[in-house]
Amino acid sequence: MRWLLRRARRRGIGLWVVLVLAAATAAGCGLPTDETAQAIDPEELPESLRPGFTASTTTTVPAPLLTEPRSVYLLTNPQDIERTIVVEVERQVNRSATLEEVLATLFGEAASPEESDAGYFNTLELFEILSARVVDGVATVDIVHLSPEGEDQPPSADELEFAAAQLVFTVSATEGIDGVRILLDGQEVSVPTSDADAEPGSVLRTSAYEQFQPDFAPATTTTSPAEDENDDENEGESEDEEG
Repeated sequence: MRWLLRRARRRGIGLWVVLVLAAATAAGCGLPTDETAQAIDPEELPESLRPGFTASTTTTVPAPLLTEPRSVYLLTNPQDIERTIVVEVERQVNRSATLEEVLATLFGEAASPEESDAGYFNTLELFEILSARVVDGVATVDIVHLSPEGEDQPPSADELEFAAAQLVFTVSATEGIDGVRILLDGQEVSVPTSDADAEPGSVLRTSAYEQFQPDFAPATTTTSPAEDENDDENEGESEDEEG
């Protein structure tokens, strides 16, 4: 008899524990614990459970472009022109890029595969830029020529002229700059131009490299009718003297 009473007590205690846990769970979920169902005011429901709720979606706005194309100049030797000319290409740089940062895209880098396929080349890849500053509309660019081993060495006249042409046209494409002074490893040097060597420290402009422009037409020498008549008279006098 005693064991039957103990068994009934154990079953009663277990059932009581189950009922207590169930009531606690219902209370934690915010559900009513009344024996009968009751209507809940929609205003008391969480927003996600109210009638007509639509989940919002997050739209990602693309970040604005931080770069822009800037004009720089390479060189080419087209078959129909027996001279080296400049050709305009673009480089992507930061919108707030300084002149030095724009010019730096030409130094230490060869032309891209697409540019090389088009016949373009870059003499400035043989140089290194040390600095570039602008004062009163004139840019002073300090460069140094490097050997294949990466050591400083004087450039040839052609290398310096081609490099100067690229620099002059690239710098002149920048708004507010109308000339460039080129230094070689911090020193003012005589830089070759289309006509002659410029004096050390001279301000160079595109007019000094007009033969590098694609539409450049060399001036032709013509003689006036008066000069032709004088030549004929001189030839006649020579013939009389010989006779």
